[in-house]
Parts: sequence; C-alpha cells; structure tokens
Amino acid sequence: MLPQRSESDFIEALTALRHRPLIGGNRLTLLRDGPQTHDAQLAAIAAARHHVHLETYLLTDGVVGQRYADALTERARAGVRVRLMLDGIGALGAGDDYRQRLLDAGVRLREFNPVNPLRDPRLWRVTRRTHRKTLIVDGRIAFTGGVNITDAYRSAAGERVGDDDEPGWRDTHLMIEGPAVAEFQRVFLTYWARLGSLRSTRGYYPAPSRPGTSLACAITDQGEGFIDHWVGGAAREVEQSDDDEDSDDDRDADDDGARLPRPRNPLRPKYRIKPRIYHAYRDAISLAQQRVWITQAYFAPNGRFIRALCRAARRGVDVRLILPARTDASLLKYAARQRYARLLRAGVRIHEYQPAVLHAKTAVIDGLWSTVGSANLDYRSFFHNDEANAFVICPRFARQMEAMFEDDLQRCTRIHASAWRRRPWRQRLLEAFAGAIKWLL
Repeated sequence: MLPQRSESDFIEALTALRHRPLIGGNRLTLLRDGPQTHDAQLAAIAAARHHVHLETYLLTDGVVGQRYADALTERARAGVRVRLMLDGIGALGAGDDYRQRLLDAGVRLREFNPVNPLRDPRLWRVTRRTHRKTLIVDGRIAFTGGVNITDAYRSAAGERVGDDDEPGWRDTHLMIEGPAVAEFQRVFLTYWARLGSLRSTRGYYPAPSRPGTSLACAITDQGEGFIDHWVGGAAREVEQSDDDEDSDDDRDADDDGARLPRPRNPLRPKYRIKPRIYHAYRDAISLAQQRVWITQAYFAPNGRFIRALCRAARRGVDVRLILPARTDASLLKYAARQRYARLLRAGVRIHEYQPAVLHAKTAVIDGLWSTVGSANLDYRSFFHNDEANAFVICPRFARQMEAMFEDDLQRCTRIHASAWRRRPWRQRLLEAFAGAIKWLL
C-alpha cells in the first residue's frame, strides 16, 4: 500500500490554485437530499436579521418554490434585505405571478443572461448559465451544493410524497458556518453588482467567528458562452486533450516516452479560461495514495481527467465512481458510458445508482480532501457555466463523506468489465455518438 499523504500536500495544492490560503475555524453540516437541505435553508432564512442572498439555477413555482417565496417575502416585509439572483433559463419555471409576488414584498430580483431579446439582445450568450446554488444569510451562514428549488426535491431519494409524484432526487448540499462564508458572500455581491449596481457592502462582512475547526474555502468558476470561444481569435487552449480518451497511457509516445503532439480538431472551440474546479480535482487525484471516491451526476470530462483517474488506479489507489443509472440527461449518461471500458481496464470501479435520479456532485480523497458543490464533471461545468464548490481539508468531515458514499454504494449496481463487453451494439452506437458531441452537451 502506498504511504498516506499529509494534509499539507492537499493544502498546498489548493493554496497554489487559489493564490491565497485556506481558512480554518469552520463548522460544516452535510445535508443529504432535498428535505434536509430545504429545511436547513428555510430555517436560516427565517432567522435572518440583516440580509438574505440566494442564487439558484432551477427554480419553479411549485410546492417547494412557494415555501421559499413565503420565507423570502416574510423576511423582506420584516425589513431584511433580500436579494434573489436567478438564471434566465433555469428559472423559466417561476412565472410572472410568482416573481411579482416577490417584488411586491420588497425582494430584489436580478436575472442572469435572460433569454428575452427585448431585455438582452445578446442571445449568443445563452449557453453561459449561472449553475450555482448558494445561499448566504447575515454573512454568517453559507450553503452550496447541487440541490435546486424544484418539486423533484420534495422527498428524499427514491421516495414519493404522493402516488403521482416522481421519486425524489439524490443530491448533496453543505452548510458552512465560519470564516469561509465571506468567500461565498464576495462572489455573490460581485455578480450582483455586475447585473446592476451595489451601493455599499457595509454590514455584509461581519467579524468572523470560528465555530468549528475545519479548513475550508470556496472555489468558483466563471464560464463563457459557446460562441465566445469561436470569436476568441488566438485564444489560449486549456486542457483540450480529448482525442486520446479511449487510449492507453502509452499511446502516441515516441521512443523516449514523450507525448507526441496531436492535430487539433478544428470543430472544437478554443478555451480562454482556466477552470479552477477542474484543476482542483485533478491536483487532488494526482496526489491521492489511498482512495478517490467520486459521486457525479453528469460525468463527461476530457481525456486528461480520465487519464488521471486511470493512472491513480494503476498505482494502487482505490478509485470508485458512483454514476447515475437514471438521469434527466440521457445523452450525458451515454457519454459517460463511453468511458467505462478504459476506466474498467485500468482498475477503476464503476457503480450506477439505481433508486432515483442522481444529481450529487461530491468527492472525497484519501480521507482528507472533500468537495461539495454545483460543478459537474463535464464540459458545460468546466467551461460554460458559472459554478461554486466548497473544498474542505478535514479528516472528520471526510469520514462523513465516506460514510455517505458507502451508504450510496448499497443502492448501486456495480459494472463489471466482462458484462460490459457484452453490451448490445445499439448502446455502443449511442455511446459513440454522445461521446463525439460531449463538448456540446
């Protein structure tokens, strides 16, 4: 067995990526599925005294959405500053009556990249979305994760509220109390100001308390619209090595073992941004000596990410993936499955979650490094969406993450290489098609 990495190795990698140190003294609460998350968030909103800052991707005016409307309007009428930032596509399910109710109560509402050309004629930006799900209350509590404000989260994973309801989705959220809250606050206020104006930040950064002991930080990414990549001219490429995704590690190497350059696919866009969440994952995987356990809703990363997982498995790391058997994005599921053969050959264990739609985006590595957030492991999250993940260095929290992972494993079916080789040709064709266009999905 390889020697255990120390906390300092993972701390140094995140510090180098962020260009500032991690923040200690945080208390973390892991929230599983919709009911736990919404109960915790609504309780925090109800206790707000100064401000409520909520940013979400999917928002509908169903049962869950109305609970939030009740909470937000009550606080706004009580004199609390309530700001709600919505995505122009993700919040299409929140109709005009719902929004007007919020505005009438004094909730301040701003929309990111609206799809109405009368409001913003730059429709080429439609592929850039804010995919974040963050809530900051009084500058002292922050939430982030994968849980949206829709009725898919009325019940726990696989359960139904009523006979006609779909089973609740499996997802994970995180509540943070302590100094790291300020990082989520800073991101929210920066984007709020960009969408309009912000007179002052006074009162939004209270003196930080240290209610816990965990090291934590926020890493956020700013995406670009798909067409912006094409008009970028001589834009710098970032991690565009995809053509070798089904190859072994030594393919296209010369006699000295050096990688030979590959011709670039002219149909793929150039990327001008450095996706920091992607690099945080890859840095941690490269450091791993014991375990890499990833739960991921939409898994269609580039070839370098796949290669990092394979190399970890080959050096003896226990690499396990929990991926969806049921999904709301079928093509992405097939794009993920196109990677299975190579991963299985390398020794990666792949499990598909069965009871419900899997929407969580989490990972735990070596019992030290953990992440919970909004970012998927696909091109849309890496390059097109605005995302927010919490990264944690804490053995105690990592044990909670591992326990949750092991519990989810009990509800999974493992994919074995021998059976995978016998899958039908129709499925193989779908995988090939989805894999070829994964950077568009």
